[in-house]
Amino acid sequence: MERGGPGGRPRVELPAGTLFVGDLHVDVDRPEELEAFELLLLELGRAPAAVFVGDVFEYWIGPSQGETEGGRRAISALRRAAEGGTALHVIPGNRDFLLDAGFERASGARVWPRGFCAPLGAGRELVVVHGDELCTLDVNYLRLRRVLRSRALLWLAPRLPRSLARAIAARLRRASRRALAHKPRAEAEQQEDAARQLARAEGAEVLLCGHAHRFRDERLAGGPRWIVLDAWRHGRDLVRLGAGGELDAFSSGAADSGAAAIL
Repeated sequence: MERGGPGGRPRVELPAGTLFVGDLHVDVDRPEELEAFELLLLELGRAPAAVFVGDVFEYWIGPSQGETEGGRRAISALRRAAEGGTALHVIPGNRDFLLDAGFERASGARVWPRGFCAPLGAGRELVVVHGDELCTLDVNYLRLRRVLRSRALLWLAPRLPRSLARAIAARLRRASRRALAHKPRAEAEQQEDAARQLARAEGAEVLLCGHAHRFRDERLAGGPRWIVLDAWRHGRDLVRLGAGGELDAFSSGAADSGAAAIL
């Protein structure tokens, strides 16, 4: 790892065959979702590296989450994949931004709170983020995001009793769903100007993210190639890095087959 672009995100070398995975939103309280997650990680074990672009979990309340039965099972599945030789990279999303160094140690997955940059060859750079920071017209959400990720809250959250933390997380999810239902669509959209600005700050020709749950792959006028992955099992939810630095999107096929046939 080395320092990345002018924006200060770290720079990570990714091998050919790396897979980028769209938002999973795994609810660790639901055994059927954990089983699907375990199957996915078995498939990912055939790749040299995997990058989760955010919201791996429906919610993550901090270290105490890893002490629950479902949390332990999810962490164990990640650990097996990591020990099997797959380099795992996790970019926290708006649902699981409390993934921390303790999660890294337990799971074997590297956590990148702000995302990272990666070389694509021929002097080209990729920047990978979750994507919620691109919703710059949603002023209320960005204000809440700053509060939730403030040093004070990040210090306090892991110290809350588990029952209280779970109750707060559930309340925030309900409030988010209500707000999204009444919010003008244009306000909640990821903004092209924000994508251009982020890519320019990192000197990147390609920006890859998730969050929107709606696939796009386009070259922005005066800006980067912008790839947004679909949510898992809902379309083009995977991108593969080729030997020449090409990035190709495709569907896991899980929605149709019931299995994570991705390789």
